[in-house]
Amino acid sequence: MNKIMSIDKDAESYRKGIDELLKEKEIELEKNILDMKVSFQEETKNIKNTISNEIIKEAENRAKNIIKEKEEELTIINTKYERNKLKIIDEIFNTIIKSQ
Repeated sequence: MNKIMSIDKDAESYRKGIDELLKEKEIELEKNILDMKVSFQEETKNIKNTISNEIIKEAENRAKNIIKEKEEELTIINTKYERNKLKIIDEIFNTIIKSQ
C-alpha cells in the first residue's frame, strides 16, 4: 500500500513537473511569437520606407527631366522669337497702318 502511495506521489510530482515545463515552454513560445511579430512589423516598415524612398526619387528624377525638357523648349521658343522679332513687329505695324 505504501509502495502504491509512493508511486502515486511520484506520478503526481512528475505530472506537476510536466505541467510546469509545458507552461514555461508556452510562455517561451508566446515570447518568441511576440518577438517575431515585432521583427516582422519593423521589417515591413523598413520595406515600405525603402519603396517610398525609391518612388520619391523616381518622381523627383522625372520632375527634373520634365523641367529640363521645358527649359530647352522655352529656349528654342525664345531663340525663334528673337530671330523673328523684327519681322513680327514689322508685320504688325504694317497691318495696323494698312487698316487705317
